[in-house]
Amino acid sequence: MYEVFVAEFFLTQTPADNVASVYPEFITRFPSLRSIRTADEGELADVIEPLGFQNLRAEALRAIAADYDDLPRSVDELSSLQRVGPYVANATLCFAFNRRLPIVDRNVDRVYRRVFDDRWPRTKSEQWETALELVPESDPKRYNLALRDFGAAVCTPDPRCEACFANKYCAYYQENVRS
Repeated sequence: MYEVFVAEFFLTQTPADNVASVYPEFITRFPSLRSIRTADEGELADVIEPLGFQNLRAEALRAIAADYDDLPRSVDELSSLQRVGPYVANATLCFAFNRRLPIVDRNVDRVYRRVFDDRWPRTKSEQWETALELVPESDPKRYNLALRDFGAAVCTPDPRCEACFANKYCAYYQENVRS
């Protein structure tokens, strides 16, 4: 769970390529919360400096490590940790334990917004509720990873509609591309 948490924590407001360049060294040097707790003050920030926000991230990780030997396994407790919100909490628990939880980052929100158009809720809380209804009982991890990756690779801000399998269901395609 810790490794998944670190990846999701780092992916917040940071491109995946940047995280991939830092993640292996971070996990090697800090394989647990205990190792973060005992690290030198600047060592943590130095390793994650290429991600940006290194001081804020290091401070949050130190605060979490000061309070926990193992990360909490409930959404509420995990999302209450410093700089950890619903997305990081849900993604961590879904990807680590295949728990049926929604993830709504900007890529997933864009996919849902384009497919559902006016039927996609406007408020964050309603979006999370609707997203939960859409997550299948079987293999939610696979669903969420596929949806997130699809939003990053195909349903991008400048969409690649010609590569999309869902054009006949997509309100965006029907209204903006097909016509």
